[in-house]
Amino acid sequence: MQNEVQVPLLEDDDAQLAAVRQQGLPETVVPLIDTYEEIVGDRDRFLWRWLYHLFPSFRLSCVDADRGRMVRDTKLIATMYIVVADDVAERHADRATFDELAAIPFDGRRPDPDRSAVDGDVVRFLTDLWDRFEAAYDAGPRAAEFADLLRFDLRQALQAIEYSYLANRHPSLVSEQELWRYDARNMLMFVYADIDLANASSFDSSELSSLRQVIDRTERMARIGNWLSTWKRELDEGDWCSGVVVHALESGIISQDQLQSIRQQPTDASIDSVVDAISDSGVEDYFLDRWRTEYEDASRFEPDIESVDIDAYLEGFETILRYHMASEGKK
Repeated sequence: MQNEVQVPLLEDDDAQLAAVRQQGLPETVVPLIDTYEEIVGDRDRFLWRWLYHLFPSFRLSCVDADRGRMVRDTKLIATMYIVVADDVAERHADRATFDELAAIPFDGRRPDPDRSAVDGDVVRFLTDLWDRFEAAYDAGPRAAEFADLLRFDLRQALQAIEYSYLANRHPSLVSEQELWRYDARNMLMFVYADIDLANASSFDSSELSSLRQVIDRTERMARIGNWLSTWKRELDEGDWCSGVVVHALESGIISQDQLQSIRQQPTDASIDSVVDAISDSGVEDYFLDRWRTEYEDASRFEPDIESVDIDAYLEGFETILRYHMASEGKK
């Protein structure tokens, strides 16, 4: 076990990004991506390749050897659902469509693509996509055992999206404390683990509580990597709800007036002044230190878990962080 976590940044970013761009995508998912590009198209294929490239890095070691490909494909489909729901709510501020999308995974109410003010094509696409996900998930040997947990974790991810929607409508409500509480759950680490466990015959269920303690930390680690790699691009888009920007605001490094100026009438000068102030302040180092703390805290549970190689799982998040830093502004 590591006593001191080191997170070296990639020395050859171009080579790493080239590996992502060359990453093949599964034949089972490519038709869904094609449909996504026709109907939604907010993201290019770099994101899907980036995710598919990295999924094996943090797969739980207990996944059955013959289920690795299925797990990888299933995670990509689940991510597509959350990404589209997130973009509908956050990028497009389309609450009516988001409400229909949020109903898809649950039995309480079927989505209505013909409801007034709803983008029916998006709802129909995600309904089909979710049917594909459920078929893949249900094929796991322990799918029924973890189905309730999966639904719970999905609700948390959708709540994180709803928080982002509210934050963009009411920026003054955002605090770093609430970002940690809500926003981190959008990284899907719990959902990915549920998919792994549904395909892990050797997992000892008595270790579930300790494992989820570890995942709680890795969820925040993943969010930190995402914040560090996207805050400049999001600021340029008028979105200043990243943890990096909010921490800088609460610390007095930047002002509310500066952010309001960017939101109302963005210019290169107004954006650059905020970016420079944050870059020179040590805020990014603060989050890297927080990442290391979460890593070390997660490693404390390693002796309590025998059916999963926790050291290998955590090392995967070093890889993710390095790829986040190499991919800054590109996802």
